[in-house]
Amino acid sequence: MSLAGRLIAPVRWLVRSSALRLTLLLSGLFAVGMAVAIIVALTLGRDAVLQRVDTSLAGLAAAVEADDMERDAFSVIIRPVSGLGGLPKAFARVAERGGGTVSLEKDFRRSEAWRVLITEDSEGEPVLIAVPLDDSLDALELLGRILWTTAGVVVAIALAIGLGAGYLAQRRLKKINETLGRLADGDLKARTGTARSSDDLDDLARRLDRTAGELERLVAQTRHLSASLAHDLRTPLARLRARLEMMPDGEERGAALEEAERLSGIFDTIMRIARIEAGVGREGFGPVALGDLVEEIAAIYEAVIEDSGKHLDLSLTAPATVLADRQMLVQALANLIQNALVHGGDRVTLFAHGGAIGVADDGDGVDPSEFAEIVKPMVRLDTARESDGTGLGLALVRAVSDRHDAKLLLSENNPNGLRVTLNFTEM
Repeated sequence: MSLAGRLIAPVRWLVRSSALRLTLLLSGLFAVGMAVAIIVALTLGRDAVLQRVDTSLAGLAAAVEADDMERDAFSVIIRPVSGLGGLPKAFARVAERGGGTVSLEKDFRRSEAWRVLITEDSEGEPVLIAVPLDDSLDALELLGRILWTTAGVVVAIALAIGLGAGYLAQRRLKKINETLGRLADGDLKARTGTARSSDDLDDLARRLDRTAGELERLVAQTRHLSASLAHDLRTPLARLRARLEMMPDGEERGAALEEAERLSGIFDTIMRIARIEAGVGREGFGPVALGDLVEEIAAIYEAVIEDSGKHLDLSLTAPATVLADRQMLVQALANLIQNALVHGGDRVTLFAHGGAIGVADDGDGVDPSEFAEIVKPMVRLDTARESDGTGLGLALVRAVSDRHDAKLLLSENNPNGLRVTLNFTEM
């Protein structure tokens, strides 16, 4: 993965958090609400300030007599409407409208903003009275900055809290998902390990652990039952075979012995699968050179394959060394070869490519939609059960694959046939 991909992956992982998405949604709604509230508050505040200034100006004008320009103070302008000379033209334009706010391009008496009101003086004469608004507008601007800053800080804190909550929730959900994945892959001992129950995610994790424990118990009970049945039936089967061997030679005796041998093989396979699936840890594991293993298997089975009228091909490409149980791999490859002999074509290919080993044939192959089914115990595509086989060969291979944390891949062989691969993690 590239550097950019490694940097983006954690972000994508975190953005998937429902808690973070909810926080972002609520923070967005809060930010919009705060923006509208601040804009409305500042607008109404400005109107209230101007209305208060107008009231003060009207009161001031009513208390004086404005008959000349000499009554101007530095911060208050009082002029008869007919005598506006010396004032910026903007005052005259606003006076024509009956008053309002004057915004100048440069200071006039140290102020660029003036509030102008046309009213009457103490004698009832129309006058213009104006005061600077800089201080009031500066106060409103300061209030606006305070409100916007406060809103930004609150939103940032909410996002930070949401980010933290989203990270914690996503990490816990990741653990639950990993546990579910391990259970789906056959690791029935997988647990989240959650002991406390502080919220719904902890309740979910605890329920998952209880369900996994019950599933492990039921599967172990089923495996034990099948292994026990297979073991217990071997004794009467051995007695039956002994009696059959005492019978006179004939076709019936031979056919009965073949069926007894077949039943014995089925029971042995069931017991081997049960033992493999019940195994824990890495006892019996060691370095196994896949190239040497495949060559050894080829030497053993080459004569058997040729006697059946078929040809064995050996394909090696930089075979790796893996940590595995050699005897289990021998059993798996033997089952794959037997499967290819029964259901394949004229050529059987035994291969070791890197950390992968397996067998390919050139037979009719299997519909890809059936791949997930044929690795289950006692599943055969021949529903009439007319062909040879027990439906346990690929089930044993899958058990070996799961025992080694390898990946069992079934694929179509080119140009036809079935290819079964066990992908191992190299040492």
